[in-house]
Amino acid sequence: MKNIPLIDLSSAGRGGTQAELEVAREIDRACRDIGFFTLCGHGIDRSVFDDAHAALTAFFALPVTDKLRCKLATGPTLAADEYTPYGYSGVLEENAYAHMGIVGRPNDHVEKFSAGRLILSDANQLPFPETDLGRNLRQRLKAYYAACQALCNRLTELFTLGLDLPRNYFSQRIDRSNDSMRGHFYAGFTRDFDNDQGMGEHCDSTLLTLLTHTAPGLQVRTRDGRWITPEFYELDHFIVNIGDLMAHWTKNAYVSTPHRVLLGMEARQSLAFFKLTNEDEMVMVGNKQMDALLGRNRVSAP
Repeated sequence: MKNIPLIDLSSAGRGGTQAELEVAREIDRACRDIGFFTLCGHGIDRSVFDDAHAALTAFFALPVTDKLRCKLATGPTLAADEYTPYGYSGVLEENAYAHMGIVGRPNDHVEKFSAGRLILSDANQLPFPETDLGRNLRQRLKAYYAACQALCNRLTELFTLGLDLPRNYFSQRIDRSNDSMRGHFYAGFTRDFDNDQGMGEHCDSTLLTLLTHTAPGLQVRTRDGRWITPEFYELDHFIVNIGDLMAHWTKNAYVSTPHRVLLGMEARQSLAFFKLTNEDEMVMVGNKQMDALLGRNRVSAP
């Protein structure tokens, strides 16, 4: 395998048509084979991507002193919100290997700006710059966040066709999820860096992840242990990957695949949306309904 599958959602239609089933088969096959695919034809206006990435670029170009003001004074969480991810983190502050329980590995050469579901209400106080730039960033990320939520609803509906589940199986289990979103900025590699690790090898802990980026750099590990770099198409093409939650829920029928980011000669920016489940949802392999349904003939059956 030299590339991840490219899937065009525009031909899917709705309502159990043959076209929808064919796209569901493509998605199902990709989720089983490598856990990654590139998605186009999703119907989200290109301006949503252009505006969000432009606003992030302007933020990351700020002086470090200005960006550091966008850290939460209380630390990684908001007092009224047990789930977190808001604000800025600087280069070498985080470690993807540590997320996987691996110690002694280097930190990541990446800056991040994070937001969660509280961004959907302008009434919530969040650590954005108190400037026109900050207000613009908030609104652009809010629009991007809402678009990603809607797309995840559509994708999980298509997952049910491949898994032979009721069409609302996932939608009723993710409608109150504490999703999050992170903008990443990777500077171009220079001799000043100890290594070219933009982000260390890891798997996402999500249900699924949606990623857009401005240049290649993401690498995916295939089942035979090789690293491949997915082809870069356009800014509005999502790279979609399965996370540990979905792999666990489907008894590893869908695979959560290790991936990493290597620094290139030029700077790269990405924006990742992390879809989760409702906090009170029991995601367990022993789920009798899932076990029974996974035993049926699937849309993708040979």
